[in-house]
Amino acid sequence: MYDDATWFPVCAGLSALGVVAAFFAFRRRGAAAGLRLFGWAVLPMAIYLTGMVRLLWTVGAALVKWVSGFVFSPYVWAGLALFGVAAICLPVAAAMRRRRSRAGEVEAGRTTSGTRAAGSNAVGSNAVGSNAVGSKSAGANPGGTAKGAGKPKAVEQGKGRSKDKPEDPLAGFEDIDEILKRRGIS
Repeated sequence: MYDDATWFPVCAGLSALGVVAAFFAFRRRGAAAGLRLFGWAVLPMAIYLTGMVRLLWTVGAALVKWVSGFVFSPYVWAGLALFGVAAICLPVAAAMRRRRSRAGEVEAGRTTSGTRAAGSNAVGSNAVGSNAVGSKSAGANPGGTAKGAGKPKAVEQGKGRSKDKPEDPLAGFEDIDEILKRRGIS
């Protein structure tokens, strides 16, 4: 299908038409329009003289063959459907994983704060008893850390509570309330 004798008149004719159109564009719309059209006009002849016509023909024929095989093949459409399913499943799974890990962190925070609160109340009663005896560390906890460091707000608030007052039913939700406030929801 490819023949140099066939392509020379095609490329030369396209370049000649482009040069004539560039001349008229130069006269009517100015030098910039004429020069731009002249640049496009000489491209077909440059492609022919450099031997790129054969390359462009081969690429064009392969592209047409691929597109026609692509459009009319049920296997290709099935593959495209699977690409679509993958494009939906992967981001949804990643979002679910992020949500689950965040929920796990919040749940882990609740369980550790609950055990700390129970342990600190017991330690607090021992510390008060040892202070009455005359211990050196008046407010230190057995771990040697600073007072209140690393403890959630609910634990610190729970120390001064008397047994007569009922507990606040929303006492464990300070961290969730803080997250909601940071995001501007509450």
